[in-house]
Amino acid sequence: MDAPLLSLNAGSSSLKFALFDTAGLRDADHLPTARLRGEIDRRDTGTTLRYAAAGEAERSVEPPALRGDIGAETTWLLEWLQRELGLAAPGVVAHRIVHGGLKHTRAVRIDARVEAELRRLTSLAPLHQGPGLQGVRAARQALPGAIQVACFDTAFHAGHEDSERRYAIPRRWHDRGYQRYGFHGLSFDAISRRLPALLGHRAQGCVVVAHLGSGASVCGMRGLRSVCTSMGFTALDGLVMSTRCGSLDPGLLLRWVEHDGLRPKQISDMLYHESGLLGVSETSGDMRELLASGDARARQAVDLFVASVVRHVGATAATIGGLDALVFTGGIGTHQPAVRAAVAQRLGWMGVELDAAANAAGALLLSGCGSRVAVLAVPTDEEAVMALQAVQACEPGEESG
Repeated sequence: MDAPLLSLNAGSSSLKFALFDTAGLRDADHLPTARLRGEIDRRDTGTTLRYAAAGEAERSVEPPALRGDIGAETTWLLEWLQRELGLAAPGVVAHRIVHGGLKHTRAVRIDARVEAELRRLTSLAPLHQGPGLQGVRAARQALPGAIQVACFDTAFHAGHEDSERRYAIPRRWHDRGYQRYGFHGLSFDAISRRLPALLGHRAQGCVVVAHLGSGASVCGMRGLRSVCTSMGFTALDGLVMSTRCGSLDPGLLLRWVEHDGLRPKQISDMLYHESGLLGVSETSGDMRELLASGDARARQAVDLFVASVVRHVGATAATIGGLDALVFTGGIGTHQPAVRAAVAQRLGWMGVELDAAANAAGALLLSGCGSRVAVLAVPTDEEAVMALQAVQACEPGEESG
């Protein structure tokens, strides 16, 4: 039997993983099913590993205190998979790397040159690029014989037209890479692969996918390809997020520097770590906690989040020429019916109508019988897309980088 393939998805607050049989990945025309998947979840109350084999109930263990170090978590996880579960060492490890820049628009095998190129992009995605590369280093050390593959969140948006890619800034800065890239591409790719079975011919039409989680963005698709997206040069742009600001008047930045004397590091920390739901509520960046709170500031944060989703869904539908389907995904999109209901209510003028019972039950199809727009809540599977991309990157003739 071929050595399995491991997908490692390093995020700002968790490390997700999934193990796949490589034989089932070759020539796959659908998202594969993982043999085993799980997540190391870091919260204030402690760190927990939750995992489940295919068709079995979820289990959990308490890993040692690893202080949120993705490299240490990766090393521990790889050793645990082999020691506790008796699994064979992976022959390929697929890593989620958020930013590929202008050069990397498809999955690539990682060598020293590719890793150095990706490290230079860290400032463009500080919450994710560094952790992703920490996972690469740890996996290389623990599995020196395995092939390491980078799978990029920016790649799904690489085919955007110039009008979606370009900012109205001097051309010399655009030519140096100061452009819109977009993110969450692995999630949007996963949803696009599921839509034909769920929507039939409507999947080829105008579809808006809202990836709503601690990070959040909207993608407009036609023909299952990305036409536009709400994030831009960095993952700060677009929707209100857990601790990130979303769209912001650049004049604010100038004011903070010139009038208030803030330094770049202070502004960066504020916009990435102290803003969004956390900044407005002053209590939490977790949507579950905000919805359960009676604090007026929590309600204000939720309302601001909903308003930003509505604004960007409407703008995206205008850009792609209509709205045949609206798809919710991500942790908030798939697990918070109150947020979905609030968004749908404000998009009613576009023909969006939810079935209240289906929405409350967390059904896959949420649209009511009178809705002109198909509305769905579809779990994403970035790890499965990473596995497919990694196998393709390992095919003969595919060069590293």
